[in-house]
Amino acid sequence: MTTRRGFTLVELMVAMVMTVLVGGVVYRLLINNQRVSRGQTARVGVQDNVRAGAIIAANELREIGYDSVPVTAVAGISAVLGQAPSSDLLLAQPGRLQYRAMRGFGVTCAVPTAAQLKLRRALYYGVRDPVANDSIAIFVEGSTSIGGDDSWVRAKITGVGATTCTDGAAALSVNLSWPNAGVGTAATAAEVQGGPVRVFEAMEMRYYVSGGKSWLGMKSLNAGGGMEPVVGPIADSTAGQRGMTLEYFDKNDVATATVTDVRAIKLTLKGVTEERVYKSGGQSSAVDTLSMSARVALRNALRP
Repeated sequence: MTTRRGFTLVELMVAMVMTVLVGGVVYRLLINNQRVSRGQTARVGVQDNVRAGAIIAANELREIGYDSVPVTAVAGISAVLGQAPSSDLLLAQPGRLQYRAMRGFGVTCAVPTAAQLKLRRALYYGVRDPVANDSIAIFVEGSTSIGGDDSWVRAKITGVGATTCTDGAAALSVNLSWPNAGVGTAATAAEVQGGPVRVFEAMEMRYYVSGGKSWLGMKSLNAGGGMEPVVGPIADSTAGQRGMTLEYFDKNDVATATVTDVRAIKLTLKGVTEERVYKSGGQSSAVDTLSMSARVALRNALRP
């Protein structure tokens, strides 16, 4: 005769307890792995964000520089401007920077006048065509046999249209307004057909807050409009930290607040994760941070 025997109540309870214990351990491992994975993803996002922002901002800052007017420059230019360097840096603050950014390069294809330049369409290179309110730096040749009287002078663009060069090729007509009539008259008389010009846009880069988060943003001062985010979110600027810091150094590598003395700029970004992250093996969470710096020497300036 076969005797059938089931599980006792004690055996069932022991099995249930073991199942709950094993299940709890597995659940905790899964949750911890999920937290660590989310934290790693968030940190990678911060690293990519800060690195990309530092590269973009540094490339933009590399366009900043100086153009000097030597004492031997064309008469009428040096007499008015002297030897004062023309800086692309307009405003220098710890969390805010205004500057001229080069947007294009071209050559004239007709005899220049004080009111207008014609730029050969096929030889204009840049991120975009010139527009009204841009500034333009025009190369003044002076005597072709010497280089000591050469200089760059600045004018404002008041309008741009289509036209033709002296040889009939397509051209851009650039209408000008001179901040100093004397410089305009002297420069026009010494400009040559085929001379180079550079087109600039006034830009602002600064720390700002939007949507409850902090960002590094840029905007065009020429076109107006609001600030556009470039890097973010970054750390909130408080007494103890700053999400974006700009430092300015003179030719002796000493910090300076004088715009015309700046020879190098250091940008430091402190990125933060968009949410609190957990560390492996820990129960506490916190917003993680990553700092990165980039230093740029200004063009045509005595480097530290």
